[in-house]
Amino acid sequence: MRITLLALVFALFASLSLEAQDKQYTSTSDSDPEAIKLVNSLRKKYDAYSTLSADFRLDITLPNNPMETQKGALSRRGDEVHFKLGDQEGIINAEAAYLIQHANKEVMINNLPEDGETNGMLTPQTLFSFYEGDNFILAFQGEKAVKGRKLTTIELKPVDRDNSEFTKLRLLIDAAKKELVTVKAFSRDGSSFAFHLDKTNGNVALGDEVFTFNKASYPGYHVEDLRF
Repeated sequence: MRITLLALVFALFASLSLEAQDKQYTSTSDSDPEAIKLVNSLRKKYDAYSTLSADFRLDITLPNNPMETQKGALSRRGDEVHFKLGDQEGIINAEAAYLIQHANKEVMINNLPEDGETNGMLTPQTLFSFYEGDNFILAFQGEKAVKGRKLTTIELKPVDRDNSEFTKLRLLIDAAKKELVTVKAFSRDGSSFAFHLDKTNGNVALGDEVFTFNKASYPGYHVEDLRF
């Protein structure tokens, strides 16, 4: 299945009940204080980086299909993002959002999303900030050992259940290092998606060229400007 990066509406998480354990969550005020504290510490760390680069894997599981894994990488400087996933590449800067499909030799230029337009979506550019705001109720789900690391699980339930693309999200966090390890999402149709962050580096040197679309770099590609 080809996933379009600008539309990675990550149903981040096997269609399950919206109840967490034996408690019915109805608003963000029901969030677990320990979960909020941990997520805030994570946010504080990533917000402090002026630039960031990361290597990641995306696991895609669709009903009645074997899991597909794609490798990707992203660079971020403020609101500017450059990412690669499989045979797709994307550049988001102050001017537009560019989606480059290498298999088809096509480039699509799109308007930047309006403020709030990406709420409820998990995309490479929102990977470190999608849980901000009042869209989710956070619940502490305990700790477990994974490949020698002690990871804390935080589950997120959408406040707007009827209009959410997914039933729940799950974060795996290395609390000691304050690192996001995995983000997993479950959609209503039984699909699931998981981002595994294999390597993350903050405050790396990233020049303007990283976030600039240069048509000359893609000879023979059809460029379609969909902006209006």
